[in-house]
Amino acid sequence: MNSIVESIKHFANVSPDKIAVIAEDEEITYSELYKKISAFAAHLVKRGIKVGDNVIIKGIPSIDFAVAVFGTHLCGAVNVSTEKTLGDDGLVAMIERMHAKLLVADEKPEGTDVDFIVKTDVRKVPDCEYQGEMPTGDMLCDILFTTGSTGQSKGVMLSHRNIVAVSENMNHSINYLKDNVYMIAAPINHAAAIRKLYVSMFTGTTAVLFDGFMNLKGYFTYMEKYHVTSCHMPPSAIHMLVQLAAKKLSEFSDQLDHIHAGSAALPETDKEKISEILPDSRLIFAYGSSEAGCVSLYDFASYQGKINCVGKPNVNAEIFMVDDDKKPYKATKENPGRIAIKGDMVMQGYYKDEELTKTVIDENGVFYTSDLGYIDDEGFIYMVGRADDVINVGGLKIAPTEVEHEVLRMEGIVEAACFATDNKLTGKVPNLAVVMAEGYEFDGKAIAKFLFENLEAYKVPKNIFPVDEIPKKPNGKYDRTNFYKLAEK
Repeated sequence: MNSIVESIKHFANVSPDKIAVIAEDEEITYSELYKKISAFAAHLVKRGIKVGDNVIIKGIPSIDFAVAVFGTHLCGAVNVSTEKTLGDDGLVAMIERMHAKLLVADEKPEGTDVDFIVKTDVRKVPDCEYQGEMPTGDMLCDILFTTGSTGQSKGVMLSHRNIVAVSENMNHSINYLKDNVYMIAAPINHAAAIRKLYVSMFTGTTAVLFDGFMNLKGYFTYMEKYHVTSCHMPPSAIHMLVQLAAKKLSEFSDQLDHIHAGSAALPETDKEKISEILPDSRLIFAYGSSEAGCVSLYDFASYQGKINCVGKPNVNAEIFMVDDDKKPYKATKENPGRIAIKGDMVMQGYYKDEELTKTVIDENGVFYTSDLGYIDDEGFIYMVGRADDVINVGGLKIAPTEVEHEVLRMEGIVEAACFATDNKLTGKVPNLAVVMAEGYEFDGKAIAKFLFENLEAYKVPKNIFPVDEIPKKPNGKYDRTNFYKLAEK
């Protein structure tokens, strides 16, 4: 298959009555889904949309969203998905930045004359079969936005071949059930979430789009009602579930084939708790990025005890370590290298930023990440942290996630953030902010003693203090660029 939309057409022919997407208590079969996609693509062409045009689609988890995205793909245009909560000013700015030809949203913002289709009209366009060719693998299909350490959003340009390669990676390593029902509750415009929609359509299975994790009652209702067999959860959601709803989650032990975690480091304590709650389910930890998709997978149930392990390279991925000069490097746990990735998943580049693209992708198509890691003798890859986050104490390097994961083993600590502050003697020193569980009192000396017993002495934070909450991004990841505010408090 050259594209996900071609795969949908295939399953519309071989499994026409199979449910493709469920959202907002509504279902649509593969046959009906492709019919609506084809009609929407034909409608876009009639409205003047051409190959390569950018179409902005507000990320509201719905069947309309799926039809709009794949209809855009089918006619050769480019999907630019935004946050569902993006306000009028943000939408207008995005329209101008992307030179968008069309906006699909719940309502049209003031201050723009861009062509507009209201979300609820996506499936109401006249039934007219798209007469054009299927998109080819090298055609651009998505621009996904990611925020780097500078806080500046970057548009990641992806081709049809890129997103198919990511789906191949996940399916090859996970081996989805034939009747898999995939619960996707993260923001659907985010790379990790939309790629779960893509792999569901690639494998001819069912995707369930749900609006966020905060509505736990609704989340579990959907799991039961639609017999969900796999879930995509960011680590923050897993942490919340093991803290607040472990008993309820355990009721799905015989139903869930696997939980797919990714997008941030998952504490070992949470991995262990999930394995206890769901002993017969797989916990799949994925490593990847917006720029390169899912490139390795690690089944915690099969290989326990490998702390910070992210598995082995997926079928389309080649992974190796380099030094700061991008030269091949024999990395170790004590001296990690930068993780480099090659394969059909790697993006085409950053939107309208050739200079930035050249800093991360070379002439051979190798993508150089900002992640530090190493490969053991068995070929397992370990990710110890981001280069920007690693704390250098007089030449000794500390991965904040290692300290955080260790302290979370202490009873009564529910969240932790390790970060650096300046020091005249060593350059930097580690600090640790912790969130205590209800009913537990903070004891800095006890925490320090525990860490001295379980970590090298230089890794033990010099300052340990309690906070009410840890700064996070909208996707649940730690907002490490704002950890300095913890020190100010």
